[in-house]
Order: sequence, then structure tokens, then C-alpha cells
Amino acid sequence: LINKSSGINAEWPLRPGNLPFLDDGDVKLTQSIAIVRYLGRKFGLYPSNEQEQQRCEMAEQEIVDFRTAFGRLCYDKDFDTKKEEYLKGLEKKLSAFDRFLGDGPYVLGCKLTYVDFLIYEYLDQIKKLAPDHVKAFANIVKAMTAFESLPTLQKWFNSEEYKAPRYINSPMSKFPGN
Repeated sequence: LINKSSGINAEWPLRPGNLPFLDDGDVKLTQSIAIVRYLGRKFGLYPSNEQEQQRCEMAEQEIVDFRTAFGRLCYDKDFDTKKEEYLKGLEKKLSAFDRFLGDGPYVLGCKLTYVDFLIYEYLDQIKKLAPDHVKAFANIVKAMTAFESLPTLQKWFNSEEYKAPRYINSPMSKFPGN
């Protein structure tokens, strides 16, 4: 809950009270991509040179495009009609993304970055809609498996909270994902 004790007020940059938000001492951020980039820098999960940054930014924005199209589909009143068309287009996009990942397993090979978290989140959601579409691409499967095998994330992936049904979209959507 956001209330007066949360510290969200007019001093925050951009829309006070916007979710998600991060309050990390002197750092106050809204907007998911800004937050995940900040956390990437803070925890050493950020590209270390211009070439790496360009590759990560391309992958990041591809995921933003994927998520935007996925969101549009999930909230479309004609979801059932448009799902098949979406999945045909998705197959082509995932094929290109699979080639982009290459041997990976991450965007920067063996170096984990903030963008790999975005990729995993999106692909995990797509698995709920169309598991066979994700399974069809070896490099994508490899990336997801590597991510799920990270020792620091094992506790989360094995938790009942992670395994419990949960919404990825609002219950008002045509595909809440639970």
C-alpha cells in the first residue's frame, strides 16, 4: 500500500505514487525499465562497454516491443480470434531472438545482465500462453534454463510462492495468465 508513511510525495521525479517505484535512500525512481537499469548498475549486472550496452539496449527494446504486443493481445476483446495470428507472428519474432541470443546463454554470452531478467520475465509469461512456442527454440530454452539454475534464484524458483497460480495481467484481461 502507498500511504503517507511510504515517502511518496510531490518531491518524487515524475508521477508521485506511480507503480512500480523504488526508494533506495537518495535514489527515488519510477518506471520499470529505469528501476531495472539502476539495479543492474548497482549490482554489477550492467554492460561494461559501448558494444555490450548497444547489444543489451537492442534486446531490452525488443522485449519492450514483445511485451507491448502481448499486453495488447491479452486485453483485446477479440482475444480468442487474434491469438492465432499473434502466435504466428510470435514464432517469427522468437526465431529471430533465438538467433540473436546465439550460444548465450545470456545476451552477453556468459555475462548475466539486467536485460536477462527482462527476457526471462517475458518468456515465462509467454510459456503460460503458448508453452510449445518457447520450447521450439534451443537458445531461448538454454537461456531460461541457465537463468533458472542461478544459485541465487534457486530459492525463489523452488518456493511455493513462485509455484502458486498468479496473475500476470489484471483479472479483467482476456488472458490473466493464472
